[in-house]
Amino acid sequence: MVAHLTAILLLLGEALAVPPALSGYSITWYDEFDGALGGFPTGGWTRKVVTDPSSQNSNDEVQYYTEYSSDGELWGDGQLFIIPHKKGLGTSASPYYWTSSRFETTGSWSCPAGKAMIFQANLRGPDFTNNPSNLQGIWPAFWAKGNACRNGGSWPDCGEWDIYETINDLGANNQATLHYKPTNSDHAQFSGKIDYTGAEYHTWAVKVDRRNSDWTQQKIIWYRDGTDYLTVTGSQIGNLGIWTKIAYSPFYMILNVAVGGAGSYGGAVTPSTIDGTAAALRIKWVAVYHST
Repeated sequence: MVAHLTAILLLLGEALAVPPALSGYSITWYDEFDGALGGFPTGGWTRKVVTDPSSQNSNDEVQYYTEYSSDGELWGDGQLFIIPHKKGLGTSASPYYWTSSRFETTGSWSCPAGKAMIFQANLRGPDFTNNPSNLQGIWPAFWAKGNACRNGGSWPDCGEWDIYETINDLGANNQATLHYKPTNSDHAQFSGKIDYTGAEYHTWAVKVDRRNSDWTQQKIIWYRDGTDYLTVTGSQIGNLGIWTKIAYSPFYMILNVAVGGAGSYGGAVTPSTIDGTAAALRIKWVAVYHST
């Protein structure tokens, strides 16, 4: 449920995890995923339903995004689980099909001039340490897209921030990425990697910082547990119009587990790729902060 900045809620006698207070910031919105087992995080979220995986050809994903509680549900202990499932027999060419969930915030947020804004989440992905072959193709992510993308705009012109995105090929590394459309090509990106301890919870964040009046010195910064590992400045983008789209415009957040096909970033699933909770994305909380 959308949280309300009141006393810490209790569930089964234990305190739910809530976003931490950050010095110099106030929490604009957050969700601590309280609720009964099997419920949906309805307050402030919508579920994207994809009934034709071929419509995702740009990423060559093979999953169906559903509204089934088994694919994405509150866990009853202050967490949201997004769980990919391998279903039965499909065709001879594709013997299995997959289902999963994708949650998008209904709201979107921008960073005002002279301020800073943070999107962050505390979550745990599958344990990709040592590149286990049984997680090939599993592709969990916490990311954000420019709100223009769901109002008639096109990708990557609307901008994308990949905050937590890891796959089997990365092992115990996360790759943060800024996607955008430059003036001289269809797509460009900046990326950075950082290692992390698999099968443990970490806080992943992106910050837009507009506190410098010179737009070329403004920044978008990615963090793991408070450690920055990717910074992109306005001067690196070199175009105020593009910087406006990727740093000033409103963005919305996305949580999902994709399942890769042959040409996907996550790699193609194999008959040995596992499903269920071992392949799940587990989220304790998500929050938006603005500097005071």
